[in-house]
Amino acid sequence: MIKNIAVHLTGSSEDGVRLTYAGELAELFNASITGLQVNVMPGILSITDPSGSAFLQELIETSNKKADLASGRLKEQLARLGALTDLRRLDLFSEQVGLTLASEVRLSDLFVGTRPYGDPAKTEAIEEAVLLRSGRPCIFLPPEMQKPANFDTILIGWKNTREAARAVADALPLLQGAGRVDVITVPETAVPPDSEPALDIGRYLSRHGINAEIRTAAGAPDSGTALLREARASAADLIVIGGYGHSRLREWVLGGATRELLSNAPVPVFISH
Repeated sequence: MIKNIAVHLTGSSEDGVRLTYAGELAELFNASITGLQVNVMPGILSITDPSGSAFLQELIETSNKKADLASGRLKEQLARLGALTDLRRLDLFSEQVGLTLASEVRLSDLFVGTRPYGDPAKTEAIEEAVLLRSGRPCIFLPPEMQKPANFDTILIGWKNTREAARAVADALPLLQGAGRVDVITVPETAVPPDSEPALDIGRYLSRHGINAEIRTAAGAPDSGTALLREARASAADLIVIGGYGHSRLREWVLGGATRELLSNAPVPVFISH
């Protein structure tokens, strides 16, 4: 059940994209929205006492004025969404942002942010921290996305792992309302498409009232490329995947399906870890 949606807000033009999408989600589930406004303070203030320096005091005042202006704009945007909303401003140094945001998100049902490796604000470390440390599912949007929130066709990238199982369970409220659900398996070895793991996910979904088509992707150099190709072919509105099935160092070195989708997916990605 999705009843509270947390949204990452940075004062950039992406705020409008994220809030519009969150507002449409909130309307669908009669949910509330918590806007998490991150105000990154000048790093120099974290290593020195600003009380005796006019220059540092001016830095603080400038930072606060900028954040106050952003807060005013965000409150206006939130008020137009038609949902119960709350704006929390987080004044943080850069090294605090990821873990603090993850902590704030834990008491929400879903986090909405911009796709980590495509965000013009270069916030991949922050978005990754929320994914890895909050314990909550995330929807990451393509930068500058203009399409409305739509969940008619949902593609699940399935592998029999803890992360994928968690993602499917977390996405059930969306999957149950979809008109079409495609489950795509990308075998790492020569496993037939009617193998037991593939059939099991079909049974699991059917017991939740979801009639899914299960098929195996083939002919792609890696899982991420295969899933992107399948998503485009089916005109998917949302991709559901589990995140980082092995060590982050190995994922970074090898690329990995997770990183590929969070770098290049043309539609929102629902992901749990």
